[in-house]
Amino acid sequence: MRKFAYLLTLLSLLLPAVPVQAADARPPGHKAGHYVRWAYPSQMTYGPLENGRGSTGTAPAGGAFLTLPFMGPHYITSIFDHCSPDYSTNGKTCRYDGSIASASVGGPDPGFDAGYAQTPGRQDYLYYDGHDGYDYSLYYEPVAAAAGGLVILSGWAVPSCHSCLSGLTIEISHGNGLLSYYGHLSHLYVAAGQQVRRGQVIGMSGSTGTATGPHLHFGLYRTNGGGPVDPYGWSGSYADPYPKDLGDMWLGGSPRYADIPMPNVTVNAAPSRRDPAAIDVWWSSPGGGNVFTVYAVGPDGRFKTWLGRTPAGSAVFHGIRGKSYWFWASVTTDLGWKDANGSQVVRLESVHRVEQ
Repeated sequence: MRKFAYLLTLLSLLLPAVPVQAADARPPGHKAGHYVRWAYPSQMTYGPLENGRGSTGTAPAGGAFLTLPFMGPHYITSIFDHCSPDYSTNGKTCRYDGSIASASVGGPDPGFDAGYAQTPGRQDYLYYDGHDGYDYSLYYEPVAAAAGGLVILSGWAVPSCHSCLSGLTIEISHGNGLLSYYGHLSHLYVAAGQQVRRGQVIGMSGSTGTATGPHLHFGLYRTNGGGPVDPYGWSGSYADPYPKDLGDMWLGGSPRYADIPMPNVTVNAAPSRRDPAAIDVWWSSPGGGNVFTVYAVGPDGRFKTWLGRTPAGSAVFHGIRGKSYWFWASVTTDLGWKDANGSQVVRLESVHRVEQ
């Protein structure tokens, strides 16, 4: 508690230096012990899996506009607490579907006293009391914009304290009175004042700030300082304990990946039929605005850039007869997604000497 009070005091002193929205997302994960458990890759089999195919069972609210801020299945390790999304501890955690866990019924997690079991004697914990967003177990992985908008913050949540709050943070204003919030990043790929598109790679997840394990804190907040919003809305059988909710904000009513072409590089190579010392190479990938770099790997095993900043296409590589070569191509789409792949090995025909 003393640590939390210190953080709040520090925040009040530094508030003029950061946007008010960052203050609303008060210490995501300030109770550091929680994050140690999930300092693992996203394949860690714990918590509900967000795979882009699940259903919330509710219809989207008017103005729903979000897609998931990542690609590929990832576990949810912490939820939005409808009973107190303000980082206070009231002994109860309420999920968007009405599930409740409390300290008085299931009891707290011995390793993290703000996470409670839903049933006595079991380890079906809900994490965590007071949380105002969602934690996804992204282990140094690309983070995508959940909708198009204007970047209003890309930097340290508290510029003078790199171990405070959500560390390297991005905020995107979507022009509808709401901003999306991406915390604990390890790298930033966009700048304040930049327009971004849905599904664009904006940063890399990490563990900066108060987090002690890599993950993504994703939140939705009002731009006027009016507090957080649960993008999953409320589908419980009783009245929503949080009166400021706006309903289900996912496009179509359920969380889905952005509908964008993802790269998947194909590289092929074959001996040229026209020149015994040449290899025909061709490469391609789905995606928009693709930029490739093609490398040639010769007998010494070293990757050497052969073609840089080139579109999908083909070219003829000239080598040494009797030697083997293969090729590697990497691509970056116009939304910042990357992929790479290699070709098969091609051995050029040796020179045949004619005996006298």
